[in-house]
Amino acid sequence: MELNNPVEPISEALPLSDQNITSEAPKLLLCSSIASVSDPGSNEGIMPLAGIGKEHPEVNWYYLYLSNKELKRYIGVFSGRKAVKFRTPSGVVEEKYFCFKVFSYTTTDHKKRFEQCGYTKEEYIARRDSVRVVKEAFATGSAQKLNALTDEKEIVGNGWLFVCAPLQQLELILSAMLPRQYLVTDYNTYRAAVIPQRQMEEFIYLYESMPYNIELMNRPLEDYLQKKQKIRITGGVFQGKEGCIMRLHRNTRLVFAFGNMTVAVSYLHAFPFEKIE
Repeated sequence: MELNNPVEPISEALPLSDQNITSEAPKLLLCSSIASVSDPGSNEGIMPLAGIGKEHPEVNWYYLYLSNKELKRYIGVFSGRKAVKFRTPSGVVEEKYFCFKVFSYTTTDHKKRFEQCGYTKEEYIARRDSVRVVKEAFATGSAQKLNALTDEKEIVGNGWLFVCAPLQQLELILSAMLPRQYLVTDYNTYRAAVIPQRQMEEFIYLYESMPYNIELMNRPLEDYLQKKQKIRITGGVFQGKEGCIMRLHRNTRLVFAFGNMTVAVSYLHAFPFEKIE
C-alpha cells in the first residue's frame, strides 16, 4: 500500500509507563552475512510447493524483537487493523493504514503449542488446516490469509515480529511511533537484515505443520558449521535444501540459516538426503 500524499511522521507523547525501555533484548542482534543472502539450495533448482521459492524484489522480509505489549501493538499496525498518524507538509495530521504480511514467534507461544499438542484427530485436522492456509497464502500472495494465522490477542511473551514490506515504508512507520523500535541490522553492511522469501516460507510451513519438530535458535548458522557434516535433502518438500547435521538434546537435527538465526529440524530420518563433502 502506497502513501498517496507526502507526509511527515508525527510522534505522539506517551506516558512514561508506556515507554518500555527496559524490555528484554534479543540474545543476538549482530547479524551474520548469511542474513542477506539465501543459503545454498534454498531458491535454485527446486520445484516450489505452493509458492515456496518465489521471490518478490519489491518487498522483503525484515524483522525486529519486541516486548509482548509492543509485539501486539505492531502486529495491529502492520496488518492494517490500526492506523498510523502522520503530519503532512501543510501541518494536517492524517491517519494511514498499511497491510503487510506478518508473522510472529515467541518461545513462550512455541512451548505452549508444544505442550498442548495432542496426538488426536482434532490436532491433526488443525495442523492440516493451518498448512493449507500457509500454502494458499504464499501461492496467492494474500496478506489476509497469512495474517489470519497471527492473533495478537493470544500472543504470550516477548518475541520476534517478521514483516514482509518495502523497507522505506517500514522505516517511515517505525519513525512515526513511540517508543522508537528498530529493525535488526546486519553488522557487515549496516543495513536492515533480510530473510529470503524461501527461508521465511519454510519456517512458517514447519512451524504450522509440526511445531514439535523444530527449534528456533538465536545464533547464526555459521556458529554451527565447524566440524559438522553438511547434507543436501534429495526428496520431498525440502528437496535441494542444504544444511548441517548436529546433535542437539540427544537428537540428530538438520540446521539451516534463518536470517541471523538458525532453524533446527528433528526427525531427520524422515527426509532422504546425501552427504556433501
